[in-house]
Amino acid sequence: MKTLLVPTDFSASAEHATQYAAQLARLIGANVLLLHVYQLPVTMTDFPVMLVSPDELKKNADIGLKRAKELAQAATPDVAFETESRMGDVVEEINEACTNREVAALITGTKDLSGFEKFLMGSTTFSLIKNTDLPVIAVPEKAPFKAPSKIALAVDLENRDEIPVQKINELVAAFSAALHVVHVETDGKQLQEATLPQGLAVAAYHSLNQEDVTKGIQQFAADQGIDMVMVLPHKHNLYERLFFKGHTQGLINAMPVPVVCIR
Repeated sequence: MKTLLVPTDFSASAEHATQYAAQLARLIGANVLLLHVYQLPVTMTDFPVMLVSPDELKKNADIGLKRAKELAQAATPDVAFETESRMGDVVEEINEACTNREVAALITGTKDLSGFEKFLMGSTTFSLIKNTDLPVIAVPEKAPFKAPSKIALAVDLENRDEIPVQKINELVAAFSAALHVVHVETDGKQLQEATLPQGLAVAAYHSLNQEDVTKGIQQFAADQGIDMVMVLPHKHNLYERLFFKGHTQGLINAMPVPVVCIR
């Protein structure tokens, strides 16, 4: 059976991501793995000194996971939940936990913060986007669950050969959704549907002119009743520049619906 993995730090946004993952798991016939990764805190004097023992950290992590599982199970009793705690680097341990499982996607929670808090809150999500081949679904804390029947795929068609057609088609098919491909052009040039890669299961194609890509996608999603936005961070294209120069954080925070990222 496929698994949806939810990295949790027991925050409100992680709890909401768990609830969303449970509803999504019910939709696609998957189970949910709640994973908490903890690190050993040390204080730096002349020599590093451990502040808490590994056993104590493990105990607290498992207590938190037990509570998170009980809350999720009570809300969705027909979905199977697993829990696991690990010590180490968050991204490395998440990838390792996926090794022997058929993980369909990683579900992370996002929260609308500002300044340095926003940077810290988003760091794990963006590190996962850059360092995993699995889809990462970022769920806004206030987004209610809605089965994704309309998905907007934001693309840079200048790099159409890099678009992972099979991954996109599989995800869209799993949700039984309609795929709306959106190309936002900032220089006024209109690109035709014929420029799409072959084999992509497209319900509709839209070419938009908007100086601000994020605002263009946000407005399109609102106008079309989009349930989920999909983006493709590739090297050397528009969305790589968006993702890793700060604009992706703005995109994810601007969207009232989940954003799924596929490398």
